[in-house]
Amino acid sequence: MKRYRTFTVIGLMAALLLSACSQDELAENSTALPEGEYPLQIGSVTLTAEVSEQPWTRVAESTEGMSSVWADGDRIGVRIGDNEETGIYVMNVDAEGWVVGVTPEKPVYWKDKQPATITAWYPLNEELDFTHQNQGLTYLLKATGNGNYQSTPINLNFTHQLAKVRVKLEGTKADEVTAVTVRSYEGTNNEQGTPNGRIGTDVYVPMLKATYGDETYWEANLLKGYLDADNTFRVSSDGKNFVQAKLTTDVDITPGHVHTIKIDVGEAQPVEGEISGDGYYLVSEARNEPVAITGGSPTVYLKGASINVSDGPAISITGGTPTIYVIGEGNSVFSGNNTGIAVSGGATVTIEGSSTADVLTANGGTTGSTSSATAGAGIGSSTNGACGDITIEDAVIVATAGPCAAGIGMGCNYWNSNSPTASIGKITITDSDVTASGGYGAAAIGFSLSELFSGSGDTYRAGRITITTEDEAGFLSKLKPGMAPGFSLTPQRIGKGAYNFTPTFLNTAGTGPWEGVVINGTSYQDGVQ
Repeated sequence: MKRYRTFTVIGLMAALLLSACSQDELAENSTALPEGEYPLQIGSVTLTAEVSEQPWTRVAESTEGMSSVWADGDRIGVRIGDNEETGIYVMNVDAEGWVVGVTPEKPVYWKDKQPATITAWYPLNEELDFTHQNQGLTYLLKATGNGNYQSTPINLNFTHQLAKVRVKLEGTKADEVTAVTVRSYEGTNNEQGTPNGRIGTDVYVPMLKATYGDETYWEANLLKGYLDADNTFRVSSDGKNFVQAKLTTDVDITPGHVHTIKIDVGEAQPVEGEISGDGYYLVSEARNEPVAITGGSPTVYLKGASINVSDGPAISITGGTPTIYVIGEGNSVFSGNNTGIAVSGGATVTIEGSSTADVLTANGGTTGSTSSATAGAGIGSSTNGACGDITIEDAVIVATAGPCAAGIGMGCNYWNSNSPTASIGKITITDSDVTASGGYGAAAIGFSLSELFSGSGDTYRAGRITITTEDEAGFLSKLKPGMAPGFSLTPQRIGKGAYNFTPTFLNTAGTGPWEGVVINGTSYQDGVQ
């Protein structure tokens, strides 16, 4: 049976009420009260669950995990109306979890005869830190009540201002998980119990491992918002190498509610033949056969993988929306005459890691050095074919292209008038450490040598290139375009390759100009030199 943690003050501060100044002695035409004569009385403190799908009520968790209890010594802040003086009161809790008293550490006093709203909150900290919840959950509680200096003791009913996210792991590998993280901001401001704004950057917060009865969960308290299906949770079996856990849908989270998320942790299967549908696959050793993805939304883990092929792309993506997840160092894909990771038009790829320890090297190759030679990007396309969307998140990438191809983006088919109009999709790089080197005359990220067909000004199509990074100068310093003396436009770090005859650069639909490059919200229509 649930029990509410409630107590009623009997005679709290009674002595202070026997002060020398009575109401009759106050000036009839004044609302002011004598300083320090009328202390606020707190009559009861409760922590009640809000009505919802799965409510919870603090401030250490109860044994069943669906409610909370005050801990002895918890300190709350209290204000009366617009008075900016903050009182501090200490919870007295017995061994069974019952609140048996509230001790004023710094009492707050009524200053006016007018009714006012009492605001109380926990904790007293002006800033809340979400990043250490594996050591203990972060809480934010608030209560309000109305009264005046003649009121009976004020009752304060606290409610949670954060949402609890609880993960239940299932599947054959659930017991091997040693850490779970959830994406969140680093913290928030505490304005008398109201969360205000976000502190710090978007990070993965370690969750607290909690056991209720025979069930094990992972928990964290977060701001109101939503959990993105694709990049909210990560799990690890060693506390160092994390892999993404994807949900079937986004989840809205609401303060005062417990949101339970079930994640299946299974075993990835080795890659045998082509991948044509959803599933989890693992490459963890050296292989000289390509990985071919033709459809679905599979996740391919590279952990100590070395894919080295002499002919064709090392990883070929001709359809679907796969995710390539990089775990640890020493992962590489290499093609002798094509693209390291080839993304055909209409397909997309997302390449993810979880830390600076997750490194992927992707090298493109070439068919030769003559004017009819072709070359592949490290990640992108070969022979100026259509390239789909490329997304890179939280990863360390080293991409090197063959001659006249971009490190990430468009491949090369030098001066081949039979090639179709070359195109690349959107390239989006977020919070990643990228070292990209373009081949002769090519951008590090973006277009190949931009004079490849008839030599008389050709047409290229591309999506926007979007970069989000904490260190813009550092990011750009690792991008090396392929120098090509003698061209009217030298190749750019991000954007266009070298040319003499001015090409036409259009958006992917061909209906307007190329949308250019955006770095941290700043637009560079003509690329970044």
